[in-house]
Amino acid sequence: MVGAAEKVVAETARSEGSGEPRWQVLTRIGFRFGVCYFGLFGLAGVLGLIPILLHGLGVGSGSGSVLGVLSLARPPIEWTASHVLGLSVTSTQVGSDSAFQWTALFLLLVIASVATTVWSVVDRRRGRYTGLFAWTQVYLRFVLALAMFYFGMAKAIPTQMPFVLNRLVEPYGNFSPEGVLWSQVSVSQPYEIALGAAELLAGVLLLVPRATAAGALLCVVDMTQVFLLNMTYDIRLKTVSSQFLLLSLFLLAPYARRLLAALFGGGAVPAFRPPSLFTSVRANRIALAVQLVVGLLLLAVTGAQNLRQWVRPTPELYGIYQVDRFSSEGYARDPLLTDELRWRRVVVDRPFHVSDPVVITIQHMDDSFEMYGGTIDPRKHFIDLHHRITLGTYAETPVRVRLTYWWPGPGRMIIDADDYAGHRIHTSFTQLDPKSFPLLERGFSWVQEQPYNR
Repeated sequence: MVGAAEKVVAETARSEGSGEPRWQVLTRIGFRFGVCYFGLFGLAGVLGLIPILLHGLGVGSGSGSVLGVLSLARPPIEWTASHVLGLSVTSTQVGSDSAFQWTALFLLLVIASVATTVWSVVDRRRGRYTGLFAWTQVYLRFVLALAMFYFGMAKAIPTQMPFVLNRLVEPYGNFSPEGVLWSQVSVSQPYEIALGAAELLAGVLLLVPRATAAGALLCVVDMTQVFLLNMTYDIRLKTVSSQFLLLSLFLLAPYARRLLAALFGGGAVPAFRPPSLFTSVRANRIALAVQLVVGLLLLAVTGAQNLRQWVRPTPELYGIYQVDRFSSEGYARDPLLTDELRWRRVVVDRPFHVSDPVVITIQHMDDSFEMYGGTIDPRKHFIDLHHRITLGTYAETPVRVRLTYWWPGPGRMIIDADDYAGHRIHTSFTQLDPKSFPLLERGFSWVQEQPYNR
């Protein structure tokens, strides 16, 4: 009797005559929502990321097409932010935790929820989505793989969190939580490279259909760590990391029961065969080859973009310069902490972006920073400051300041300016060796006899 009942139940659960069981109601609804939400999210991400990658390779303007789409999307997003969420949209900044991006994600959630409801009503009799599942897996695998390549390559080729000379002279109490994390990672390139290698490995595994579970599982681990750091250090990437973590979990969901059985069941776990894209073996092999070629091409593009930024030349005058004497209008100014004009140090560093030849930071007596993007002409001994960089947002404000420099001796420099903040200044410097700071001087050692020193 029991065997007969089980047979009847099994036959009742099968539909559409193919011998495959119907999905549970919650599974079907969850799948529909995932297709709608992550499909839209992936489309928005790819459309925004591809121009940036091409711009990194020197092709196109990068921001032009993205800004065009954002300008069209801004009116409904701005209205929703102000009338529904009580937020104020001040820019179309994406890839961060701006009000624009939070509101865009809220609208994606609303649209996906409505679409899921309509889909569930109209298509309520369908028992499963075998074909759509196969194609959705391919699409979302590549969306997530592209993200892993983009962020992973920026760490494997350390360009996302480069070491910044300013950190050596900035008081620790002035650091933001984000600055603390960025400095901690950047001071140890092997650690940063290892983080990137883990993300790249996850992306490569996602290229292979049979390795989807392994790639998604590694993405969950990677994105959980990233999301935790973003939350605890208040990094402006909470929206991005949370969405990629959810996408990783969505891709991993079909394998969840098998993974739990393998880890905690103690018995044999049957092999999982993902549904094929096509009915013929030859077509599926061609599809697999295409996926691998496209995936490796994306990996190569992200690698070339970051390599192009990594190999940028060290700028002329690179280093930290301590002010010895400072005068304005021919009168010496004593090193008073209340002097808002006098400089304390000047730092010449590598640029944050390829478009900037050099970044010049002026540290005032109260340890505040003024950052400028500019150029250095070693033949004429000119330093031209083209724009001021606002700390935190890195917004650029055009300026026109010309400094003249010369070397009176080894490790010594003189800077003159006819018009800096309305003053004629003359400054002499001593160059400091960055490696003389304990943060860089210490190095690594297996055996340490000295007392513990924070």
